[in-house]
Amino acid sequence: MITPVTHLDEFRARASRASRRSRHLELRRGRAMHLLDIENLVGSTRPTTSEVEEVMTIYEALVPTGLMDHYVVAVNHTALLAVGIAFHGVRLLARSGPDGADSALAETAYQDRIDLRFERVVIGSGDGFFVDLARWLTEAGLHVTVVSRPGSLSRRLSTTVRDIIPLEPPTQHAA
Repeated sequence: MITPVTHLDEFRARASRASRRSRHLELRRGRAMHLLDIENLVGSTRPTTSEVEEVMTIYEALVPTGLMDHYVVAVNHTALLAVGIAFHGVRLLARSGPDGADSALAETAYQDRIDLRFERVVIGSGDGFFVDLARWLTEAGLHVTVVSRPGSLSRRLSTTVRDIIPLEPPTQHAA
């Protein structure tokens, strides 16, 4: 037996969809996800704790952050201890091999559906591996920023993302 659709049923269905969309927009508002390939930002496959702390001091001075921001940091397993000591309160991923950290970050972004939970995404890497992720996030309506060391930014990534922040130490001015 087919149940006739009433105007009330149609209204409820539309209201439910609008309510879900509204909840997602509220959840996203003002929040950022920082996806950091720390080896790429430091410029070493075996970064030391002090190198990571130095890079993050520069990163935090250059990149706007908020209280609701989340950080996911990926490294190869040989750098896990040194990087883990430098970070507190982040999600730390370890994967070795070619593009290991990159693929761990991308998989996390897709599986966790960060497109529904965040307004901005900061990709801390200049690797071309992130082109598809950046494109997906941009198409989902998120503001995507790339932070990369000068000379390490993939040409494809630089043409995909409009907001690029070069990760370089502030220049010292003579007094």
